[in-house]
Amino acid sequence: MLKGGIINNKLDKYKSLAAWQEKRILENKQELKDLKVMYENVVEHSTLIENDLEKANLKMKTLIKSLKKYLSPQLFDSIVHTSSKEKKFSYKRKKFTVFFSDIVGFTQITDMIEPEALSYLLNDYLNEMSKIAVKYGGTIDKFIGDSIMIYFSESSTGSEQESARQCVLMAMEMLAKTMALSEDWISRGSPSHLKVRMGINTGFCTMGSFGSSDRMDFTLIGGQVNIASRLEKISDENSITISNATYNLVKDIVEVEPPVSTKIKGISNPIEVYKIIRLRNKDSAANGEFCIQTSSGFVLKPINFDKNFTTEEEKRTIIHSLESALKNLKER
Repeated sequence: MLKGGIINNKLDKYKSLAAWQEKRILENKQELKDLKVMYENVVEHSTLIENDLEKANLKMKTLIKSLKKYLSPQLFDSIVHTSSKEKKFSYKRKKFTVFFSDIVGFTQITDMIEPEALSYLLNDYLNEMSKIAVKYGGTIDKFIGDSIMIYFSESSTGSEQESARQCVLMAMEMLAKTMALSEDWISRGSPSHLKVRMGINTGFCTMGSFGSSDRMDFTLIGGQVNIASRLEKISDENSITISNATYNLVKDIVEVEPPVSTKIKGISNPIEVYKIIRLRNKDSAANGEFCIQTSSGFVLKPINFDKNFTTEEEKRTIIHSLESALKNLKER
């Protein structure tokens, strides 16, 4: 009996232990189930947060991309890549070559063409001009309706002379592109062909952020900027007028009409200005270098002839130039 009681006692203990273990197993299973539910909730919540962050980032990228279209590169970089504590707009005074252009008679065109067609033509024109500006390293400062302001600096081109040269080359390509776009304007309902005026000046300007506490603009200011703007205003249609300061930096690459002394509003003394005729090229001498065709006639450059020293090739060039001038006179 004693032995049986001991065995029964041990069996009870084993049963109690088994029951306890079974209970723990059930509790662990429940905990595991709860943890699984919790994990699934966390994963779901994390996915929602991740999706929200992705949407927010996409929205931010879209906003930044849109913002970039409306701000100058300097102002955009200063806003986007600088913290609010570090954000300070410095002011610099240095030499720039400044370019202005506008469309001749654009106000009249806007009153005589459908808004959709006008929007297409103007945006297409500005887009093509922007491509050319970027190609030559210019900074597009602003669009003012149909007008464009672009500047070149030594820091972007390497030298003061190179800035002026790149600006003039840009203007010449813009003028050629404008003429190419002209027929499209007529075909889309414009009452007149696309014609532009351009002005270029080189001088010291102040660069910085100007405006009010609510609205700022990163731009150039100063008398030299005003001169460039005035030169554009006095230019003939489809022509480029440059100041003496710019001409001295580019005279090796352009042919110009004789200088004209012009009084510029806001400037006390008259300045010499030049109308660009064409770019110089190596074959210009063979084609009559001394007689240069202009929109209204021709320019006959000084000719030095000495029968003892002038070569046969130089004589042929002089004869060709004089014949071109005479033919031009008779036709007009």
